[in-house]
Amino acid sequence: MRAIVAGLAGLLLLSLTACGVTSSDQVTSPESPQASSGGATESGGLGELSEVVVEERSGRSHGSDGHRHSGHGGHAGHGDSAAANESPSGISVGDKVPEFVVTIAGKKRTLSELRQDAALSEDGTLVLTFWCSFCHSCRDVEQRLDKLAKRYSGKVGVIALDASAGETTEVVAEFAKENGLSLPIALNPSGTAADILGVHVTTTTIVIDSKGILRYRGQFGASGHAYAAEALEAVLAGEDVRVKKTRQKG
Repeated sequence: MRAIVAGLAGLLLLSLTACGVTSSDQVTSPESPQASSGGATESGGLGELSEVVVEERSGRSHGSDGHRHSGHGGHAGHGDSAAANESPSGISVGDKVPEFVVTIAGKKRTLSELRQDAALSEDGTLVLTFWCSFCHSCRDVEQRLDKLAKRYSGKVGVIALDASAGETTEVVAEFAKENGLSLPIALNPSGTAADILGVHVTTTTIVIDSKGILRYRGQFGASGHAYAAEALEAVLAGEDVRVKKTRQKG
């Protein structure tokens, strides 16, 4: 009898163990990194999201749709999650933009040099849209961005800023030629620009005024709203920007 009782107790214990969740089980919740649409984890650097792209043209792989940037290596990925719309790192709208370095046509340029380039901008006003050659959402924005650059040519520096690891001057130049893009394309593979500006996904646009102050950060445009163009017009008119930031959505 004791043997039978012991056997039944063992079966009951085995059954309870099998139904329980142990620390090694893969459990996700809407708040967990694994449950986010891009599968990214949070980190302390640029854009708060790490290692989402590790394949594609230079051995990267990406998540869903909309490019995420990560400092520490300049990786970028696709997707739109709640974390991508928080900016615990990076400056705030209304802050002066710190210095960073980009490469345009093979030449390194500081932010100050871009703002002081009279051929690019009359008074130092800049529009920077985060972009890359392999991001699907960028295809929806780049032609409008190029039109904006042509419209303000010589008056405002309108630049596509590529913060993706692995992109090269040659690759983006060939892409621009094939797709009829004439605006300047700046490379920042380290991701420091996105870190500083609090940018997490591609197509996020930054408007910097003549005093070097961040005046707008968010979508280039959406649902009939030309957010970036409207912010730029307000800045040039010396007016307050009505919509200072929008949800970052690649």
